[in-house]
Amino acid sequence: MSGRDHSDGGIRLLGPLDDAEGTSGEFRVSRSRVDATTRFDEHSHREDQLAWMSSGAMEVSVLGDRRRLRREHLAWIPAGMVHEMSFSEPGELISVYADPMLRPQGGRWNGARTVRVDDLSGALLAHLLDADPAGRRRWRCWSLLIDLLSAAARDDEALAMPREPRARAIASALMADPADPRGLDDWASAAGVSPKTIGRAFVDGTGCTFREWRVRVRLHAAAGMLGRGVAVQEVAPAVGYESVSSFIGAFRTRFSVTPAVYAARSRTADLI
Repeated sequence: MSGRDHSDGGIRLLGPLDDAEGTSGEFRVSRSRVDATTRFDEHSHREDQLAWMSSGAMEVSVLGDRRRLRREHLAWIPAGMVHEMSFSEPGELISVYADPMLRPQGGRWNGARTVRVDDLSGALLAHLLDADPAGRRRWRCWSLLIDLLSAAARDDEALAMPREPRARAIASALMADPADPRGLDDWASAAGVSPKTIGRAFVDGTGCTFREWRVRVRLHAAAGMLGRGVAVQEVAPAVGYESVSSFIGAFRTRFSVTPAVYAARSRTADLI
């Protein structure tokens, strides 16, 4: 699948919406089954888009800012903003396309952003797609989802990619093999550039030092493996941790739950 069509037929039209105060507009919800061959090249929509990987992982690029997202984050892409998407793992993309008049209040929603998905937000998205809410219930689901988004602070914990070409090549290599033990000096030497240059490129492009970013990419990869049912004892060395206990501690710090709990939640979500 490539080009601009985000749906595979799992699309539900849910509009117009009208409440007692006169707010009106339309939105639609779609489901796309994606894999590593799927790509949506540069395009834009007349509507605002909320994009959520309920399983798998996607890479979203907006105005040169490139991020890897899993089920922990929603991508918010305002109407008219050119973007592209690719997918590193098979999974399911759920998207909501909404009239801009329905967006949350405040100028911060005029730009692309990522926000943290809580259990309720994910359940609302799944409900809007798979159930048949009508009238007031449809409006209440949307209103609650917007209320949750409005209260969510901007969350840049999604895995950002450096913009500088040599740093991005290093980042791509680490995503392919997160257990690679080489440090910044080794990577910089292989790229024929100074460690300071690469280190600065990571900070400028991702907001993280190289070391911090490598921890994030390891845990990002671990989340995918856990979601696919790989045992914790196998995940830890596969993403570069010498001990299971140190991996569990790092994972809990990043995701606020243990790997076992994360895996169980992923299995539950796949059954919805």
